[in-house]
Amino acid sequence: MEDVAARPPKQHRSRQTLQRIVRAALELIGQDGVEGTTVGAIARRAGSSVGSFYARFEGKTDLLLYLDERIWETVDQRWSDALAEGLADRPIDQLVRGLARLYADMDLVHRGARDAIGRALRGPGAGPSDAAVRIRARVREDSTRLLLEKRDAIVHSDPELAVETVCRTLETASGDFDPLFLEDLCSALVTHLVGDRPSSPSAGASVEFFDIWS
Repeated sequence: MEDVAARPPKQHRSRQTLQRIVRAALELIGQDGVEGTTVGAIARRAGSSVGSFYARFEGKTDLLLYLDERIWETVDQRWSDALAEGLADRPIDQLVRGLARLYADMDLVHRGARDAIGRALRGPGAGPSDAAVRIRARVREDSTRLLLEKRDAIVHSDPELAVETVCRTLETASGDFDPLFLEDLCSALVTHLVGDRPSSPSAGASVEFFDIWS
């Protein structure tokens, strides 16, 4: 899909208005769905006007296309921020736990609005957007690379296969995480990679890195 852009705001105040419209639209769509969200309701929630909305979008579908792209841009930026926080420097057990939490939290980014927008644009049961496919592929490739950089700690006879299993498991299960399941899953995946080697001393401690997604 060709990238969709709102009419570019030329002034700081105009950019703020666009941000308020986007935030209001995501909140209302997440709460009331696409059909239950009107342009007027978005404008009121944004503290703006219907005229300001139409100065930036041709209509509701134009807005949905824009939001569909921006949601995944947010996920992509958060992933970049996470990598910059030094995840790669963690021991392999903490790395697996960090990746697990990131996958789980990534799935929560505007999930209600994201799913409603996807159904409205592509129909029930339709596949993910081009942006979703592209960014999920990047996350998977980065995760694979980070884990294989710990190859010396992996005791599985086929490190590439073991890491692929870990990444695909995290991606598939990301929508079902709760704290207890997360820890159990991570423990199983760490054992899959490194066997029964002792975990790093701080493996059981809370990982502040996770807070980047809050």
